[in-house]
Amino acid sequence: MLKTTRIFLLAAAALALGVCALCALPPVGGFLLGRAVAAVLVFPGLGQGRAAVTAVVLVGFSVALTCAAYLVFRWSGFGASRVGLVVCWGLTGGPAGVVAVLVWARAQGLSFDPYARYAASWGMATALVAASLALAVTRAVPASARTAKTTSARAGEATTAQAGKAASAQAGKATTPQAGKAATAQAGKAGAAQAGKAATAQAAKGTSARSGKTASTRAGKAAPVTAQAGKAAVARKAWPAFHPHTWVVPCLVAGWAVVWSVFLRDRQPLTGWLPLSLSYFTQVAVVLAAVAAGSLEGILRRRLPVEGRPGRAFVLAWIALSVAPVVYAAVVAIDHGMRELLLAQPMDPAWLAEYAGDMGAALVGEPAQVAVPPLVLAVVAVGVQAVLPERRETAADPVRTDRGWGLLVAGAALALTYFCLAVTSRFPLLTRRTFDAETPVMVRALALLAPPDPALGRTVVVWLWAVAAVFGVLAAVLVYAAVRGQLVRVFPASSYLVLVAALALAAALAWNLGGVIGQAVTGGRLLGISPAEEAAEFSMFVVPVFGALLFIVHSQVGVSRFARIVELEGEQTWEKLAERYRAWKEQVREQVPGRRERGVIAVRAAGGALVLAVVAGAVRGFGLGEVPGGPVVSAGVPVAENLTAVVYLVLLAGLVYAGLMKVNLQERRWSAWLTVWGLSVVAGGVAALGTPSGWQLGLVAGPFAVAGLVVAAGRKVLAAAGAVLALVAVAPLVRGAPAREPVTIVAGAWRERLPGFIIDVAYPRAEGARDAARVSTALLAPVKTYVEEALRRHREDPSPGSVAGTYVVVRADTEIVSVRYALSGEIGRAVTYDRAGGEVLTVRDIFAPAAFTPGGRRRMADALRPLMPKDRNPRTVSVDSDRLLLNLAPGGVEFTFGRDYFCAPCAPFTVRAPDARLAGLLRR
Repeated sequence: MLKTTRIFLLAAAALALGVCALCALPPVGGFLLGRAVAAVLVFPGLGQGRAAVTAVVLVGFSVALTCAAYLVFRWSGFGASRVGLVVCWGLTGGPAGVVAVLVWARAQGLSFDPYARYAASWGMATALVAASLALAVTRAVPASARTAKTTSARAGEATTAQAGKAASAQAGKATTPQAGKAATAQAGKAGAAQAGKAATAQAAKGTSARSGKTASTRAGKAAPVTAQAGKAAVARKAWPAFHPHTWVVPCLVAGWAVVWSVFLRDRQPLTGWLPLSLSYFTQVAVVLAAVAAGSLEGILRRRLPVEGRPGRAFVLAWIALSVAPVVYAAVVAIDHGMRELLLAQPMDPAWLAEYAGDMGAALVGEPAQVAVPPLVLAVVAVGVQAVLPERRETAADPVRTDRGWGLLVAGAALALTYFCLAVTSRFPLLTRRTFDAETPVMVRALALLAPPDPALGRTVVVWLWAVAAVFGVLAAVLVYAAVRGQLVRVFPASSYLVLVAALALAAALAWNLGGVIGQAVTGGRLLGISPAEEAAEFSMFVVPVFGALLFIVHSQVGVSRFARIVELEGEQTWEKLAERYRAWKEQVREQVPGRRERGVIAVRAAGGALVLAVVAGAVRGFGLGEVPGGPVVSAGVPVAENLTAVVYLVLLAGLVYAGLMKVNLQERRWSAWLTVWGLSVVAGGVAALGTPSGWQLGLVAGPFAVAGLVVAAGRKVLAAAGAVLALVAVAPLVRGAPAREPVTIVAGAWRERLPGFIIDVAYPRAEGARDAARVSTALLAPVKTYVEEALRRHREDPSPGSVAGTYVVVRADTEIVSVRYALSGEIGRAVTYDRAGGEVLTVRDIFAPAAFTPGGRRRMADALRPLMPKDRNPRTVSVDSDRLLLNLAPGGVEFTFGRDYFCAPCAPFTVRAPDARLAGLLRR
């Protein structure tokens, strides 16, 4: 029976050469090509070029594969694992296949591109088949050739088996590395003769709580180590900085990347799984499969013993490589045409057979995209495991939350962000932002995390990717901070409200910081797309769902931790558990705020925001300007804005009172501050009915609410401050409304040249008055809406287009500013701004309810008929028609009848009716 590593390597090399040579023959290869799964063994250059060159390449491939697999096996930390041999051969097969096909193509004078995507899968499949057949032939393979020459190996294995049976009762708590290290130390000191005894004794001692079946196995197999091996172990211990097996997976990935990037000169197969295009939805399955495989690492490691954390990452690399391609192929096969059949007849045999063929074809056709992501993940795992310290079990802290909880929930937030990006990438309605007001708001709400279509242009792509990236980073960071601020490790505590606050704060900061980044990188504005509106809808409809999922994850982690610590088994009774719970509540009493304390904190937070609101109201009321985005409380501003601010303050106090029930205020003050800021964002959004201004209101006022918590003041100081704020709020009434200055209207121009689209629109701007900024914003709104609609239509149909427009000032005085716009492609638009009320007037604000009745429409027609052209004789006039523009003129109303009001070919015209002719039909 063949039992040496040398014989195994020779057998595997010969089998690899035989398999690839057999499958390179045209008759055999042609037969296998018709079978989707077996086609992976066919040499990519089947029947092409000179046969001698192909033969030389196949021999070189077998030799390179064997040498690489041997080196990987020696440095991987697998020891005497037979399955480890298959792992090493499979990992080295992919790069060896790429190099072999590349050399073959260059030698034949052919292009490498047509064969590139099959090279990796062919090499890996050939290596796996060869290694598996070699194992079947040799039956058992020891760790090295030297061990086969000594009889102590068999003795050690026999002793190990007996020790393993004796220790079976204590198995499960053993630690393989400890036993292995102990055996190595004994071997280094005692030499060849004493090593077996020392190792056997160590394995026998494994019947204690620190041994077990696996430990004794490692110890028994380490028995025949020679004196030279002991010296080598001492040398490695003296120089701990160099661990060869930690570099195996990184070197493989680096070589793979160099070959594909430099020689193939096409990086798309390497980056196709990243969120860089619209085709990466299926790649999410690859990443999730690799992550799921990593969670099973502990279970599989016991069946596939390796030494050290880098060795465990090596195992993870193989698991991911094995699982991810199958998951990827399954998703692709369903997503590319099999979905309808699956829903119609899920268990139909014909459908299953066709699906298996499609899955095999996808598995063969996309080797680079399915292999690289898991390898990259494995490299990251190697680095993380090499850097992070060993985990040590510590006693449960009754106050501080375990850092692992925060990292896990933050990772879940990041995964949800990535998943949302992947899902939305399948819908051009979102990726090109072609939705309108009639699109369901639940669909529009996902636009914040919808990857932009590259066809939208560089400016849009940079802006929207910046917003999504900032949200992903801030969501993970803020969720981690929120979880770290919760109580406690012993008993699970989670707050749905706190998680929602963290996500809402991340969304509000995302569009602000993302906009700043986009402006700095591109130097241009984002036209036709509003990240503020997307963030508001996302916070209103998607964030609650995100928060619910994270709440479930957080709670489940807490329950699992609770079950492990309390150990509800054996003699542990519910009475003892209740006693433990009461003792825990006594321990954490000082960290958890009581009802009265939370009430004081809520009032102080609302008071801090009230300071900003009163100051902003005073600045507005006295005509000094505006505080952008802040709440406003003042007698000199409209009632609607005061009401919004009051509702915001009440909601803020209530949310802070409810949100701090489980927050560790003593140990995690910074987490409580971030929570209050997030709750401020939620309160502002709800108070303003989910509008972008509401979320911005909460974001701007949040730091002042936090300042209310931080700044401590006595009762007398608070009473005096309240009196001052009340006086400042009512001061505009005592002072009287300031006289409004006449406003000056100047011309502005909006000129932009986008890819395939030109904007050239003239619009009015207000100057010379204290409220000029608000007037200008109101006058620009119709033009902005018009341009955004035109851009949306251009995104739906990216043919060359343009928009143009002019305007006419109908009235501009201390009371009213009214402008009519003539815009290309439509009747136009009209806006009338009431400076006294600070709002845009609608038709219902201008006309009395009687004007909308049948009698009122006839009276309106009678009043306007003498003013109209001779061929226009209306029986009724509907002032709420979308083909009629209305403007308030000095002493009257201007009516602009569009082309379609009377008839399609009728030219538009404008008439001005004095107020006297419209008596009883006007409000003002």
